[in-house]
Amino acid sequence: MQPAGELTHIPLATGVFLHLHRVPLYKTVRIDICIGEQLRQGRNSRLALISRLLERGTRSLPDLQSLNRFIDELYGAHYYAVVDKLGEYQFIRLCLELIDEKYLANSDKGIFSRGLLFLREILLAPAGDGRQFKPDYLSQEKHFLSRQILDSFNDKTEYAQQRCIEEMCRGESIALSAFGDPGDFAAVDAGQLLDFHRGLLESNRIDVFVSGDFDPEYMQATFEGFINWERHEPDSVVQPRIKPFLGPAREIFEFQELQQAQMVLGYRTSILYGMEDYPALVLLNLVLGGDGQSRLFKHLREEEGLCYYAASHVEALSGLLFVVAAIESATYHRAKTIVERQIESLRRGYIENFEIESARSLLQARLLGIAEDREVFFRFQLREGLVGGGQSPEKLWRSVEQVGIDDLVRVANHLKADTAYLLHGGVGAKIAI
Repeated sequence: MQPAGELTHIPLATGVFLHLHRVPLYKTVRIDICIGEQLRQGRNSRLALISRLLERGTRSLPDLQSLNRFIDELYGAHYYAVVDKLGEYQFIRLCLELIDEKYLANSDKGIFSRGLLFLREILLAPAGDGRQFKPDYLSQEKHFLSRQILDSFNDKTEYAQQRCIEEMCRGESIALSAFGDPGDFAAVDAGQLLDFHRGLLESNRIDVFVSGDFDPEYMQATFEGFINWERHEPDSVVQPRIKPFLGPAREIFEFQELQQAQMVLGYRTSILYGMEDYPALVLLNLVLGGDGQSRLFKHLREEEGLCYYAASHVEALSGLLFVVAAIESATYHRAKTIVERQIESLRRGYIENFEIESARSLLQARLLGIAEDREVFFRFQLREGLVGGGQSPEKLWRSVEQVGIDDLVRVANHLKADTAYLLHGGVGAKIAI
């Protein structure tokens, strides 16, 4: 039997992969089905609409009332469909979580099989007449998705980061939103959208993740007939690639009515997930701004009192690093200078051993705890599948253990300031530049 915690990868059909993660920790079995492709203008809007329609029921469960009643009959199972992105990759994700049958009486067995049949019907016979999605559902979801995109503007931190990416990465897939563009919605027809959905099922890469305390051989046999429709060889996933820094660095200022300014600084790293220097980049990010003990938190918040929060994060599949901070508009130049000064000190090797060990200890806890967090483990393994890697959290940790100061200095010297973005408020707000 597969050892607990390990992941088994099994081809189910052309371009379809089953990933089994046996974790005795849980009393439920979770199924995640991901249908993905590289982000592309126009197609991203259709994928986003489809994800919402796949939450609206099936041909035999054509409304939310009958759908919710069916889900409740599966002992309070949980089902949802979302659209998401990893770097330049967009995916529709269906998630169904069911109670493990071993905790049910014999007369109640079979809910897993019923759950699988439900997921097949969601994919193959979504609510509609078989020729199109229900037009009234599509109209409603266009409206709801447009509102969701508009509401995202209210989260100024998220908005500022997305705007920085858009400005920094114009013409690149990562600049596109996984939720699509409301300007595309009017042209989307219910019949054409169903044909588009069927094309995804036939030609796009599909990953099926199953986690829980199960017999892997039984689970593999259960899924063998799950994909029984015609499949074509999918387009190969476009591998992440390094975008050259063309320079010069730019500054973007945007005005909105808000009390707290949002600063986002974007850097090109020339390092992608899976590269030899990636473990050093992850460790360097923690030293710089990846947790509450980082340099940015210490210098920007504790010593200078310039921000309410400060952090940095890496976009692993795109070779980007971002610094984000909530500041007063008038302190923009001072805050930006401190960030650049700290990065320059890393380039020069001014790194204390305690900084490295503190970051390494935190990273160890995060990496070795991934397998016990379903959501984090799911995203880790989906990313692994996209880049064709075979790296486990444990293997990545062993690489991090070998990172030294020279490695951190080398990686720091790869950082190139690309775009500085400031979202500020107040008519005539003073910005020190």
